[in-house]
This record gives sequence, structure tokens and C-alpha cells, in this order.
Amino acid sequence: MNIRNKITTLFTLLTGVIILMLSVFIYHFSKRSIDREFFHRLTVRGGIAAQAHYEEGILGPVVYNEIRQKHLQRLPDEKEYFFDKIPDSLFLSSHHITLPPNFEEQLNAGKTVQFIQGLTYYSVIPYKYSGKRYIVMMSARNDYGEEGLRDMRQNLILGIILAVIIVFVVGMLFSAEIVNPISNIIQRVKRISVTNLDMRLPEQPIKGEISDLTQTFNDMLDRLETSFETQRNFVNKLSHELRTPLTAILGEAELALSKERDPGEYRAALAVIAREADQLHHLTTSLLELAQAGNSVKEEFMGSIRLDELILSVKKIIDFTDPGNHIQINFESLPEDTEYITIFGNQNLLKLALTNVVQNACKYSNNDKVTISLHATDSQCIVVVEDRGIGIPEKELRYIFDPFFRASNTSAYKGYGVGLPLAQKIIRIHRGEIRFTSMEGAGTRVEMRFPIRS
Repeated sequence: MNIRNKITTLFTLLTGVIILMLSVFIYHFSKRSIDREFFHRLTVRGGIAAQAHYEEGILGPVVYNEIRQKHLQRLPDEKEYFFDKIPDSLFLSSHHITLPPNFEEQLNAGKTVQFIQGLTYYSVIPYKYSGKRYIVMMSARNDYGEEGLRDMRQNLILGIILAVIIVFVVGMLFSAEIVNPISNIIQRVKRISVTNLDMRLPEQPIKGEISDLTQTFNDMLDRLETSFETQRNFVNKLSHELRTPLTAILGEAELALSKERDPGEYRAALAVIAREADQLHHLTTSLLELAQAGNSVKEEFMGSIRLDELILSVKKIIDFTDPGNHIQINFESLPEDTEYITIFGNQNLLKLALTNVVQNACKYSNNDKVTISLHATDSQCIVVVEDRGIGIPEKELRYIFDPFFRASNTSAYKGYGVGLPLAQKIIRIHRGEIRFTSMEGAGTRVEMRFPIRS
């Protein structure tokens, strides 16, 4: 069932239930009012009949009959019974009358007892005259009231049916008004493909959920377009990066094989081939590490890691790979308790992530000063890497963790755009976070936060 039909169905059911409950409420209280009015008429007639029957000097039977014929319309199946005591079971069974519970208690208390049996209404009135107690029972059918209730039932049922039909039609129109903008969005989104990612949904004139949905789709399309463009650029750059060493390798090999050469020339050719092959190895290794980082690490490969020791080991790695670096380590804010700089994780992965961040700082600062500092709070260890390099353009900061993305001011530097995405993935695996602040031409500050092992 689509959204439009769901809205219409729910709207119709809800309104129908409300109308039905209201109709039952009206019918119930109308019946109570009709019954109360009819019982009142029976009670009044019972009082007049009792006076005519017992008080002969005041209102005799002849006068009573004349009054009833002139002023009181006879009720359907109207009957009068006069008793000196509670009716016995023989009378009740012969007239098929079943008295309600507490009948005698109510009469003895001087109360009029009213009840309905089948279609017949009964009003039993206690009557006192000359110090004696009598009982008057009046009975009749309320044919007029039943006919009115029957007409009311028919009208209410017809009204409910008509109301449900009207509500259903209005609900269809109402739901169409709600769903049509969504349908238009769906149709337009279906027309968007890889070849026309520059298409956008038109902005809605009225702010609301539909406007938010449109804006969300447009934002998603912006990210998709940027991602596709980044990947296209990466393929072009990667093709060039792969072609250059491969061309050099093939050229040197063909040149060496073109004729007999002395051992020194062969060694020079092999050195060129080895250097270019090393570049290929570095590129493919980076891509493989990014793919294999995954989203989690098995617990058997996890353990306690002191971040100060990890930073020192990263410094040794970079001293070996880039002896000209100017890395300075700042441990002045270390807490006395080493528990505050100990985290739970995989040492090799964290070393890889931190190495990538520090190598970037050295590379893009042209081996200017790079500071690595470590401090802790009650719940987190914080590693900060700061450089004075080329920085990152402000508009491009949000893309730095996209695989293969390289900032527009890094074309003079070798790289493939996989180091930071790899570092972010590893840090997230360890329930940490990485934050960048940068100013183009002034440098970059990278803050990595990890939860303390408790």
C-alpha cells in the first residue's frame, strides 16, 4: 500500500470511528431521555388512577374516565393494576412479569420502581391513603418512542455511511496534496544518473518537511557529484602515476636489451627499474592498506598501548624514512599516572595511522618544524600534530577524508589521497575521532582523541 492510500485509509478510519462513537453517544442519551419522559407519563397516570380508584369522594371512576378521554391520550397496550400488597408469584407468572432486584426494598422505602421488560414499560407506584399503603402498577408500550428511535438509528447509519464516503473523497484529495510533491521529487530523482549528476531538485517555496527533503537530496547529490569527480580525477592521476614508472621500467629494460652492454650500464638500468618499481610498490601497498583496514579488529589482536611509546616509535620510523625531518615531541603535559595515556587497541594499525598523519605534516611543510604533543583529560587521550606547511583551502577541508581526494594546492607533492582516509578509518575503529583545523599558507593542526582504557 502506497503512502497516499495509507493516509486516506487512516484518515477515513479515524474519522469514521469518531463519527460512530458520536452517533452511539447521541443514540444512547436520546433513548435515556425518551425512556425517562415515558416513565414520567406512566407515573403521572398512575397517580391519577390511584386517586380515582381509592379516593371515591374526590375523583370517582366516572370523572377519571371523562378526564382521561378528554385530556389523556391512551397509551398503546395501557394497563392498570391495583394491589393491597406486593403482587404474588401467581399474578406475576400469569402476566409474564419479572420484577427487578431490590423491588420490595425500594417500595418499602417509598420509591417508585420503573423497569422495562421486552417492549413494555412498567411503573410501580407506592400509594398511601387513610393510613393504608397500596400499590399501583401502570404498564404500556412506548410505540411512538420506539418508532422515533428506529428513525434515528436509520438516519444515523445513513449519516455515517455518507460521512465516511465524503471523508474518503476528501482524504484522497488531501493525501494527493501531501504526496504529490513527494511523487514529483521521486520522478525527478529517477531521471538523475551518473551522466547528469549536476541536476538538482527545485527548491520548495514553503519551508517544511518537503523543503528539508529536497535540500537533503540536493546535498546528497552535491556529495555524489564531488565523489564521482574526485574518483575521475583519481583515475586520471593514478593512471599517470602508474604510467610514469611503468614507462621508465619498460624503457630501461628495452634499452638494456637492445645490445650488449658492460656491467656498469646494466647496474644503472637495474637501479632505475628498482627505483620505479619501489614507487609502484608504495602506491599499491597504500591502496591495499586502505581496503584491508575494515571496520573492526579482532580482540585477540588488541591490547594496552601507551601513546607516548607509540609516538616515539613513529618518530623512529620517520627518522629512518625521512632523515631531514624536524619533528619535535612535547611531553610536558603528561600526567603522572600512565593509565591516563593508555588506550586499548591494535598497535600496528595505530602506528600506521599516526605515521600517515605525521608524514603528511613533514611532507606538506617541506620538512619545516612539526610538533607532536600528548596530553590527557579524565576520559580521553589527545594527540596533536601541528605544522607550518601549505595548509588546506577552507572550502576543501570537508573533503580531506574522501578516498583519493587531494587538495588543489598539493599538485607539486607526490601522493595518492589514501593516507588520511586510512588514518580516519583506523581511529574510528578504536572509538576515537580526528579533527582538522587549517589555514592555507599558515599550517595545519590535527587533533586525534582516543578513549582512555578503563
